Amino acid sequence: MNKIENLGEVISTDVLIVGGGISGLVAAIEAKEYPVDVLIVERETVGWAGKAPKGGGAFLVVAAEDNVDQIMDYHVRNIGFYLEDQELLYSYLSQSYGAAEKLAGWGVKMARDEQGKLDLAKNPLGLWSLAGPDLDLQFPLRAKALEMGAKILNKVEVVELLKQGDQVVGAVGFDTIDGRFFILKAKATILANGCCNYKSRRMWASGTGDGIAAAYRAGAEMRNAEFGNSCCDVLHKNTENMADRRFLFNALGENISKRYEPDVKPDISLSLVLGMEKEVMEGRGPLIEDLSQRPPGFPSLFGESVRGWVRPHHTAFYSRMYSKLKYGPEPSPRQEVTLRLHSELGPIKVDHDMKTTLCGLWAIGDASWGGSGMIGASPPPGGMRGSGWGNAVFTAMRGGPAAADYASHAASPEIDPSEVKRFKDETFAPMKRSTGLPPEHVVSELQEVVCPLKYCLRRSKDRLEQALSKVVQIHQSLPELWARDGHGLCKCHEAKSMTLCAEMSFRTSLMRTESRGWHYREDYPERDDRNWLKWIVVKKKEEGMSLWTEPVPIKKFRIQPTG
Repeated sequence: MNKIENLGEVISTDVLIVGGGISGLVAAIEAKEYPVDVLIVERETVGWAGKAPKGGGAFLVVAAEDNVDQIMDYHVRNIGFYLEDQELLYSYLSQSYGAAEKLAGWGVKMARDEQGKLDLAKNPLGLWSLAGPDLDLQFPLRAKALEMGAKILNKVEVVELLKQGDQVVGAVGFDTIDGRFFILKAKATILANGCCNYKSRRMWASGTGDGIAAAYRAGAEMRNAEFGNSCCDVLHKNTENMADRRFLFNALGENISKRYEPDVKPDISLSLVLGMEKEVMEGRGPLIEDLSQRPPGFPSLFGESVRGWVRPHHTAFYSRMYSKLKYGPEPSPRQEVTLRLHSELGPIKVDHDMKTTLCGLWAIGDASWGGSGMIGASPPPGGMRGSGWGNAVFTAMRGGPAAADYASHAASPEIDPSEVKRFKDETFAPMKRSTGLPPEHVVSELQEVVCPLKYCLRRSKDRLEQALSKVVQIHQSLPELWARDGHGLCKCHEAKSMTLCAEMSFRTSLMRTESRGWHYREDYPERDDRNWLKWIVVKKKEEGMSLWTEPVPIKKFRIQPTG
């Protein structure tokens, strides 16, 4: 029998964190408050990875003058539509301001006013506040984690989770540069490597669902995958600048913003997205953003653009990006606009400490945002601008200590060499072929299924079955994947993960026979509280993907459905 030392490079740690973005770094800092060893493994570079260094928006906080109960009431009735875990959402909102100040204490630069307090802007509804960190926020977090003794392993793609019975005891992966195979032994493992967005948005193309797929294959339960569909932004067609969606007009000069989104929303709504599609499909395109119609002194859609936050890294990043995307003349008050779609599937089911349904495994940040139940019937960022960074930090501050406490009492794990050998053979199989299917081809085919509105947002039984059939065909082609080097091999595993995530999303969307939040069914256009105050749970079984429902414990929550 092979010894694991003969199969690859073995590294042992107490807490293994897969993912070196903001949630992984915060989890490492919190975990190091315990007497445990912590290792962060990242396929890119810790401190530069993830969405945070290129997200550039804001950090949601509930300030002293904000009312948590009012925010909760609005969210449950208008964003999550009663599928929230209301207790978890309340904790997140209540602790958000303290989390922002804790980041600042670790060296993260936040915009501050003349009195030295956080310079806060209000969201469009005026219910919650936004703080303004700069885009270099991960650098001080990385320095803090290293100062506290956390270790870092860069350029390693984690592929599978190792198990001892029903307990996760680490992971295996490979170096994307030199091809070394790693066996990572751990008493506790935290998945912090993001959501699945099918590489549909260039800026956030790192979201390929690798942690989600690994957790699923290991037997962890998933939840709310039907709501991990496409989010949207309204963009200028030529520059990718964000538009003011309150002043959108069709070719007839009609204000379609007032038609499809008459009330102020904290972020773009599904009704406006489908309305824009309807206008174009019925021949009233192109659509124009006409800022000349905006009255003088009219408040900005997002508060931070009024605040004038000083964020040098934010300004430099977006200046470089936009300068490379200007294909035409300088922006004018009237510009054609389009939709940008980007999926945010994060369905790993977790409890209030971010522990999955598998012993020894936690999931934080985008990987479990939907699965936590915190945002209900909405894809991340949950209809709340600024909640991306907030969720990453909040869940890390919960999951890091919980995993560390568990590891401090757990016995050293035993690794099954036969399982390691099987994973190693499967990992490098695409490089053993002389030719085959390029992973870029798979990703392109997959995007043709998950991105069109007729599949991802305007759903029906027939179209969902058509989309699922295409995904199954793609899945059947995966054994032909081929790679010539470590970079290509990484893409092969990304393609596998994204295909699995797409299947999960379409199967759960077929099962939910109602419309709720961002899940819209043309054949079931009404919300059905009588039959669908339920979460859909997914788990791998021998016969394939198994789905069932769990009732939302709505009776124990404060905010109840009406009517």
